[in-house]
Amino acid sequence: MGISNAIPVPGIPRNEGCRVQRRTRMNKRNSALAGLVALLIAVSSLLFQALPVAARQRGRGAAAPAGPIRRLPDGKPDLTGFYSANAGGANYGLEQNPRDGLTPQTTGIVVDPPDKKLPYQPWARAERIERELPERGYDDPTAHCFVAGVPRSMYTPSPYQILQPPGYVVMLFERMSWRQVPLDGRAHLPDNIRLWQGDSVGHWEGDTLVIDTTNMNGKTWLNERGDVMSHDAHIVEQLIPKDADNITYRATVTDKIAYTAPWTIEFSLRRQQDEVIEVACHEDNGDLQHLKDVRDEARAKKKK
Repeated sequence: MGISNAIPVPGIPRNEGCRVQRRTRMNKRNSALAGLVALLIAVSSLLFQALPVAARQRGRGAAAPAGPIRRLPDGKPDLTGFYSANAGGANYGLEQNPRDGLTPQTTGIVVDPPDKKLPYQPWARAERIERELPERGYDDPTAHCFVAGVPRSMYTPSPYQILQPPGYVVMLFERMSWRQVPLDGRAHLPDNIRLWQGDSVGHWEGDTLVIDTTNMNGKTWLNERGDVMSHDAHIVEQLIPKDADNITYRATVTDKIAYTAPWTIEFSLRRQQDEVIEVACHEDNGDLQHLKDVRDEARAKKKK
């Protein structure tokens, strides 16, 4: 989101998460050290070549297996930790798409229907196509620092922390939002209460955490390409631990207003040795003004 001094190029993708912004500033700050770094690398290479062959090969084997699923005292899987998603660029499109100008390539995470295409209603597909226009970038709520919603929060390119206090699963997204999932069997909120992240309730099915989400407000986009989801969406997520550090994430969306049939996405989550850092989306959010300028220019041309 919002890199300072962004070049005003129509259609430039918005960088999700201010981690990118922070890294950009750090890269500029550290550019003066490039020569020193190159020297250190060269010296390190010479020292490495001087080592005996056996010493050089030490530690170069295959990564150690992650081990069995971690468990809490009650026997349920222990999902606590810091995770990043391997979602194939899903924040730029759920279907497989080639690189399009400045929009990155996406590998596709739709696993059902079998053709791996979202089963759009005609009006929703037309809306999604229009959202690809540069002037529609301003309409993506994440450009204004609103939360990404479900399931988009799970695959925006910024990490998150999972906590398991008694009776809950809590997700702290580095991109300034959270989800609190009760596991006590409670019912959903009344239908007239609508939320950006929806209302989520969860339960365990063996080792699989199942999260049922309703009460969406219909304002979220599924990604920057503009995939559509309405307030009718009902999302069923499964977090399936595979070993100590890897989780398969699967979500099935039923939305009869926008789609002709349910569809399912799937990707992996990997536990990392890291922690959530502070993000301030509104601070130095220069990209929003760029998106507004593109929109206003397009509107002015249409009036002529």
